[in-house]
Amino acid sequence: MDVLKKWHSRLENELTGNIVPFWQKYSIDREFGGFLTCLERDGLPYDTLKQMWMQWREVYMFAALYNSRFGKAEYLDIALSGFDFLCRYGRKADGGFAYMLDRQGGIIAEKADGAEVFSGSFAAVAAAELYRALPEKRFADEAFSALTSYRQAVAQNHTAYERLAHSMIELNVLTIMQQVFPDRISREEIDVCIEKIFRFYHPEMGIFFENAPVGGGFDLASQEGRFTNPGHALEGLSFILEEFRLRENADDPLVKKFLPLTLSAVKTSFAYGWDNESGGIWYFKDALGKPVAKNEFMLKAWWPQNEAATAVLRAYEASGEAEFAEMFDRVENFCWENLRDPEFPEWFAYAAVDGRQFHTCKGSRFKGFFHIPRHLLNCIEILDRTVSKKGEINYGS
Repeated sequence: MDVLKKWHSRLENELTGNIVPFWQKYSIDREFGGFLTCLERDGLPYDTLKQMWMQWREVYMFAALYNSRFGKAEYLDIALSGFDFLCRYGRKADGGFAYMLDRQGGIIAEKADGAEVFSGSFAAVAAAELYRALPEKRFADEAFSALTSYRQAVAQNHTAYERLAHSMIELNVLTIMQQVFPDRISREEIDVCIEKIFRFYHPEMGIFFENAPVGGGFDLASQEGRFTNPGHALEGLSFILEEFRLRENADDPLVKKFLPLTLSAVKTSFAYGWDNESGGIWYFKDALGKPVAKNEFMLKAWWPQNEAATAVLRAYEASGEAEFAEMFDRVENFCWENLRDPEFPEWFAYAAVDGRQFHTCKGSRFKGFFHIPRHLLNCIEILDRTVSKKGEINYGS
């Protein structure tokens, strides 16, 4: 499709000529190990603390790049160095991983209001990608230890609500690990995650809620219950579409049950999340249009745009519907006009709600070498299969 062809080489050049060189040059802490992620517009660090999500995500991303058609030996070396640093310094007494380290590797925070739960999930996918590159027992052991740690942390995270993010992230972890360890991750485990994700979907409203009361139903009387995160919804749908693609079987019972609903939910979630006035995917929304407690809702952040673009392109691959290609073009154009820095490498983390640029950071304790390169790599691979006709798969037919 013409609207997609223009993006193929453009995304590849952005990944290999802009994004990867920026992080390779400025992020690697060659003095103490691990990675510096709080980077200014020109790449200089403004904070040297090491948040565990960002550390493991960077290990994962360099390992994934090594395993892709863009693989270079130096990418594997970077991933291995990060793995060693984190395993040496990042562990808590219970064997799981802390939330924040100082530059030298000292643990300064084990918990962060539940955010520490996800440290294990990113360690698991990083170790799995390293095992894909180097099938050594230590990487397999770490992947399964981290998966167990993540599941235990989720189980112990007692609140009045179940969280969409917990099931969504577990699905991604299991999909990656199933490819690497097919005899140790069952389809049934993955099926349960997909069923759980749709527990948060309100069919009449056509949207996903971020929180759902334990025991079932939806809570429209509180801010927590009405809270929605369009980027998360589209990210979860993207993970489901990738899992279905890997099954390559339209007769799979779960594919038959959920693929039409997934494609429909991508459309409704994108429409719900898209700002019709200024463009871009909203950060947060209240399901009933009431005030949102989190002030970030007034920002257009990098990652919801990345997840939306990947989700709609995967939906295009699954269905061949031109509507999804138009959505992809729309959100990519927003990113390149409002988040991509025309003077220095990498993208800005945020724009104002109207797209105005006001924030200069390229990395933080939450934005690192992850969402943008993962998005670019995934979309390049999808376009390899579709626009370039390299083994095109349409499992929705």
